[in-house]
Amino acid sequence: MVKGVIEHIVDDLRQPNCDVFLIENNDGFLYRDEIKNALHVLGVDVVNGSKINQRIQFELKDEGAILVLLCKNNCTYLEDITKKSNLLEFSLNSYFNGYHIPSIVNLELVLLNKLFAQKQLVRLNKTETLQEVENIQNKGLSTSTITPFDIDLFNETLKNQLKEKVVNWAVICRIISKGLLETIDTPLFDPFIDSVNKTNVIFQEYIKDAYQQTKSSSAVKKPQIVSKILDHLSFNYLNKKIALIVVDGLAYWQYELLKSKLPPNKNENVILSWLPSITQLSRQAIFRGDNPKTDYRQEPTSERKLWRDYWKSKGISSHKIRYNHETIHLENLRDITKFAIVFKDLDEKMHSSTDYKDLLRLTENWIERSDIANVVKQLQDSDFTVFLTTDHGNIQARGWRGLKGREKLGTNKSGSRSQRHIEYTDQWLSDDFVESNPDLKDLITEQNGSIYFSGDLSFSGKDILVTHGGAHILEVLIPFIEIKNEQ
Repeated sequence: MVKGVIEHIVDDLRQPNCDVFLIENNDGFLYRDEIKNALHVLGVDVVNGSKINQRIQFELKDEGAILVLLCKNNCTYLEDITKKSNLLEFSLNSYFNGYHIPSIVNLELVLLNKLFAQKQLVRLNKTETLQEVENIQNKGLSTSTITPFDIDLFNETLKNQLKEKVVNWAVICRIISKGLLETIDTPLFDPFIDSVNKTNVIFQEYIKDAYQQTKSSSAVKKPQIVSKILDHLSFNYLNKKIALIVVDGLAYWQYELLKSKLPPNKNENVILSWLPSITQLSRQAIFRGDNPKTDYRQEPTSERKLWRDYWKSKGISSHKIRYNHETIHLENLRDITKFAIVFKDLDEKMHSSTDYKDLLRLTENWIERSDIANVVKQLQDSDFTVFLTTDHGNIQARGWRGLKGREKLGTNKSGSRSQRHIEYTDQWLSDDFVESNPDLKDLITEQNGSIYFSGDLSFSGKDILVTHGGAHILEVLIPFIEIKNEQ
């Protein structure tokens, strides 16, 4: 197993007592979008552009993340940035000594990794370097152009991330999401999921320690949980045109499928869904802009009222507020400044899926049929800054068993279709269920009459199903994406 060039760059940037770098990069390697994206997955955000934009990214940097500000003249940075930064000069030659750098600096990452893996002991000129690249390309054509998923590297990467003093769960979420897409419908899926479930055990400890605090966290820089989304938008965009798109059931791995269809200028954040991760609570929390209420009735009319009431309480006139559910109206947007759009269909596809193989195919189909990328474009053309999020993710779960006889009495008071949680109308019914099933003691969380799984089990007799409603890392870590208005 050999680390790729991106992993080695990240290792070199993980220096003690420094997580901000002012870097001069004359060969242009770090400016490439493919390289920025690969580094972003591993927790390194590379930012160029205006000094104002870089300043914003400096202020918004998460604890534990690494920020690289690309610069040609570091004298223009304010003192507080320079004091917290290391000055570096980056060159691809440090990683590819022996090759003609201008000939390889724009190669696809998969080819660069193949060059990196074989090492070059004798210095090659331009012609020799191009010949070596051609040889590698020809070898790839004779075997396979697809690089197989490296489960050992995945496990090592997760292990290193979990050893960090401050675990960056956003990075772990992106690493898992990328790996999930590469292993669905392959022999490596089961060992991959085993590794994810082991990571989830550690995530559950984090949830126990941090979840309550997160519910009262500041939303100024970014929301950390769904109930803080509106406060974030209100603080930063009260007098601006914003559109909030909520895709019901969009796990982060599904966002990875969608992201290439969206405009490139995005801030990608990872936030928490509500617990348990059911629509009646989590999507309510989004539109209420506060902790959800247990007596709430989940329906579009209720969401529309919550959305309108929130913005009216902030002084926004009623005629400037719009809410659409499934049927989207993009006409007459001149006066609209607060626009909410809910896509429900992907959640329906999730509930109809047998496994992730089914859901992968259905998600690809949904991305095209929903025309969501065109919706985003039209909103941007109408001067909106667009935000994309969801109420919960999803998980390919294993069946524990279905409820039997008296266990069903008083359940499902919210009407949720989730099969990872059950709700009882009376506390004594919940207590009776827990006492009657001692084998579930370490597998569930019980609170206020609601019982839900923290691992990958479900209250179902099916061997495998795709659902949500628990506290698993795949359900709870969800995307919150700002798609910047480039007008």
